[in-house]
Amino acid sequence: MTIEEVIDNAVMLEQTIEIEYCTRAGKVFTCEISDIKYSRYYGGGYIQAYRLDMREERTFKVSRIQKVNGHSFTRIYWHQLGDHFNRI
Repeated sequence: MTIEEVIDNAVMLEQTIEIEYCTRAGKVFTCEISDIKYSRYYGGGYIQAYRLDMREERTFKVSRIQKVNGHSFTRIYWHQLGDHFNRI
């Protein structure tokens, strides 16, 4: 299951989840979020959710979510593979 599928399920089932998130500046934090929906302003690559510890709605970029409920999601990007990998 991908991170996007986990987020889809959380949105559809109105779940509260715990995420590990890496900010643009590289700071990593863990928090619980609820009332998750896709951002109308930023598009499908972002979610808006209520951050329980801060008691406010926040926007999160899905690609910066590293873990959901303790489960890691690894993403491999073309530039990480190096020159020895032949693209299909």
